[in-house]
Amino acid sequence: MSVAGGRLPRRRRAPALEGQHSDALRTGLLAAGPLSSLLYVVFTDGVAAFQWAGYRRSERMVSELFAVGSPGYSVTAPLTWLYTVVFMAFGVGAWISVRGSRALRIGAGLLIAYGLWNIMGAIFPLRIGDDTSIPVHIVVTNIQLALMVAAMCFVAAGFHGWMRVYSIVSLAASALLGIIAFMAAPGPNLVLGISERISIGAFLLWVTVLAFVLWKRTTAAGSKAATS
Repeated sequence: MSVAGGRLPRRRRAPALEGQHSDALRTGLLAAGPLSSLLYVVFTDGVAAFQWAGYRRSERMVSELFAVGSPGYSVTAPLTWLYTVVFMAFGVGAWISVRGSRALRIGAGLLIAYGLWNIMGAIFPLRIGDDTSIPVHIVVTNIQLALMVAAMCFVAAGFHGWMRVYSIVSLAASALLGIIAFMAAPGPNLVLGISERISIGAFLLWVTVLAFVLWKRTTAAGSKAATS
């Protein structure tokens, strides 16, 4: 009896401990979403732009900071790999947080693919003074944009209420201003610099909001399961 009595409490605690570890892992992975957005802003306009004397954020493309041969490349080169890892962690966190919703699961899978495809930008970067690098870079960028748009569409379809509306508005803003920036390229001009940054910023903010919503959703579901 004493042996059995010693084992019973451990059996009861095990599921609770496993649940706590799972929740902590999910929270950490979802937190990678806002972190990835913060890293992108800090490393590009916050650090790399300062390496380039005369670089005007309001007039020039962000992608120029990632170009081989640019003064900011020493900063953005490691950012590409760091951002890829952190964003994919967020994608995995979203994947394990949306069980039961096919649309959200597909959206999470597309977010993982978006993060992974970011590596292609490092393999086929723009090169200052090399016009032959432009066509391939455009193709790589367009594929990544297609993954981003598809992910936002499926996430919007998977939610109801304000998150669906917010996702649609964010997608429309990012896509429209991205097109405007593309038409204003190569610049430098105010339309290009401002439009591109609003387009990128809309997506980065959406990622942050999505992470919070998924965290809140899974936390609420866990609390309901614990009390039932």
